[in-house]
Amino acid sequence: MKKSNSFLKELKGHLMTGISYMLPLIIGASLVVAVPKLIGLTVGITDFGQYKDATGIYHILYLVEQSGWVGVGMLNTILGGFIAYSIGDKPALAAGFIGGQIATNTKAGFLGAVIAGFVAGYVAKFIKEKVQIPGAAASMVPLIILPLITVGTIALLMGVILSGPLSMINISLIEWIKSMCANGTNVILLAVILGAMIGFDLGGPVNKSAWMAGNVLLTEGVYLPAILINCAIVIPPLGYGIATLIRKSRFSESFREAGKGNLIMGFIGITEGAIPYTLFNPLKLIPVNMIGCALGAGLTALLGAHAIMPPIGGLYGFISVGSGWAYLIGAIVGSFTIAILSTIFVDFNDDEEGAKSKEDDEEIILEMS
Repeated sequence: MKKSNSFLKELKGHLMTGISYMLPLIIGASLVVAVPKLIGLTVGITDFGQYKDATGIYHILYLVEQSGWVGVGMLNTILGGFIAYSIGDKPALAAGFIGGQIATNTKAGFLGAVIAGFVAGYVAKFIKEKVQIPGAAASMVPLIILPLITVGTIALLMGVILSGPLSMINISLIEWIKSMCANGTNVILLAVILGAMIGFDLGGPVNKSAWMAGNVLLTEGVYLPAILINCAIVIPPLGYGIATLIRKSRFSESFREAGKGNLIMGFIGITEGAIPYTLFNPLKLIPVNMIGCALGAGLTALLGAHAIMPPIGGLYGFISVGSGWAYLIGAIVGSFTIAILSTIFVDFNDDEEGAKSKEDDEEIILEMS
């Protein structure tokens, strides 16, 4: 059992490494797409494609937008490459990148990129450890044998064997999510689930799974899940920041001071800002975080927030959302929910409570992170 848990933890670590390298790509690329679209909306242009062969400022905005889409399209490539890198170091990169790109080309998607990354990484690691050629021919291993076997394995596995099944699974999942987004009741349920996942471990695997799902769908042109996730992300840090303002007596001086930073982190969308508060009493505050995020995301969906472009994260992301007021209301209601409930159930001045809670529950948070 211990070996199994250790291996699963190892797999989680490699996946999170791939995601961490991919974060700047998807954030930067999405912003580069969104900025021209925001400019376009101010002048009544929803599609710069008509200026593809023109000249002038609108053509420049078209080119900028297309550059952003290039970055979005590299999501699977980067993910597969750096999962492989985490496992097998530099020799695994080429096969990981190729596998990720094959996943994009064959519509195997995120799942295909993850499988390609793990296979490329472990194959490269195995060859480095097991294949030894003595003498002058030893240089053949890193230069010829290792690339041939790793890339060849990925070509057979991703290009021939798994491309069809994974493509079918990925397309089916996307169509299912699209159908949920088109149904009022289902989209609220989707929002509640995604919101609760974001609030559960604040940047840990469950949180990142929801975030990743939203961004994978974004690359497929399905923007609403990313909107709901962006709304949920701002809620925990903003909630604790607000709590330190409206119920100062429930917080120690250090927590009150940290609350100022949480207001900023909530505004720009860094959910990890809520971790120090949650660690004070995880068993009480994790459910509070989940309730606040689920309520905020669900309310955003209920009030009719909809996609008009790739959404921008943070509280200011309402400018990239159709019915942006619904996004703002959801984020604010969810934040005040956390602010009120957290201070009802927990006194952040109580050092004895905090010490006992950390002793009993800190292991839970460390396992999730």
